[in-house]
Amino acid sequence: MERTIKSFEVAAEATNPFIYTFKVGKEFGGETVDDIIEHDGVFKLFNRKDECITEINLPVVNVKYEYMEGY
Repeated sequence: MERTIKSFEVAAEATNPFIYTFKVGKEFGGETVDDIIEHDGVFKLFNRKDECITEINLPVVNVKYEYMEGY
């Protein structure tokens, strides 16, 4: 069973700490996030052309996965 990341939350610590959610389908930097990949604790956001939009290296609070049968 393969799992894919649908969203994740990070703790952002500016002057007022808050939780920010990155998720598939949501815009970031003017582009729609089509895929999220985690490697060695760094989350990478990709657009539909498989181009990396950005890398997120903040403390992760929660990750939501989608499980796919047959992979």
